[in-house]
Amino acid sequence: MKKYILILTLIAFALINYSCDQSINPNAPFRERFVLNGIIKSDTSYQIVTLSHSYQPDGLDPLEYTDDPAIKNADVNIYYDNKLFHMRDTVVARKNTTRYNDSVKYYYNPDLKPGPGKVVEIDALLPNGLLLQSESMTPPVPDFGFFDYQNDKLIPPSFGTSLKINWQSIGNFLYVPRITIEYYVKGDTLPHQQEVPLFYYSDGGNLKPVYPTPIRNTFIELSMETIGQALNQIPSGGRPKSDYSITEMKFELLIYDEYLSTYYSSVKQGLDGFTVKLDNPDYSNIKGGLGLFGSYIKTNYKIGFIKSYLQSLGFN
Repeated sequence: MKKYILILTLIAFALINYSCDQSINPNAPFRERFVLNGIIKSDTSYQIVTLSHSYQPDGLDPLEYTDDPAIKNADVNIYYDNKLFHMRDTVVARKNTTRYNDSVKYYYNPDLKPGPGKVVEIDALLPNGLLLQSESMTPPVPDFGFFDYQNDKLIPPSFGTSLKINWQSIGNFLYVPRITIEYYVKGDTLPHQQEVPLFYYSDGGNLKPVYPTPIRNTFIELSMETIGQALNQIPSGGRPKSDYSITEMKFELLIYDEYLSTYYSSVKQGLDGFTVKLDNPDYSNIKGGLGLFGSYIKTNYKIGFIKSYLQSLGFN
């Protein structure tokens, strides 16, 4: 028995000496990777793509690395509807210079505005000869409807105390609803908007809004109490409600494509307040490198207000 104890003691002593003699390097062997990121938007013709590369800081803090990893002088092209859209490189002044002092570099095209259900492809030939490629299919546009009362398209609804909007299921996509009230102020010809949250909660007597996040459900419900609270947020500067003309409520819906939906879902898994993830997923759909290339479609539906309802609240 003493013999075994002695052997174990000698092994432990040898391990301690070995660990003291060897310097510990927490970094894995460095391999330079190249990154392409771009989100093709249907609500604008101005599209942006960025290129960068991975880097190895001298120490353990990556924020100590102050050389901008953006890649210049690449040949970037997007192919859509049997047309080639060349991405031009440009720079803009950097607002936050705490880490990088030079300008922000990116590639853009001002003439590409894709429609729904279309394939968009991209390739980027880097100065070192490496080719990055990817593609996206823009989601289709769903049809809108109203729960229970298909002809009830005014606020307030004829029945019930909430407005319920649903849309056609078009695939395993994420949907981002946004609701705004459009209005005019007396003496001002420009339209204004007030965003409507899903609901308000009281925080020390103050109303705090909770806005929609990306969801897979194909419906949204707003109580008339929430809509009324949002309307009451509009007057400002001590002006009376009669100086405000409410025109309509706009329901906007962003539909993320397959890749944006997958990326958001993979990242969201580790963003709740009760989870600490040590292995966050590194999602990518870029051939030859890393990054994300996706698209979204934006559509909207307008809902009117009943005049007597607005007048009862004091609006014009």
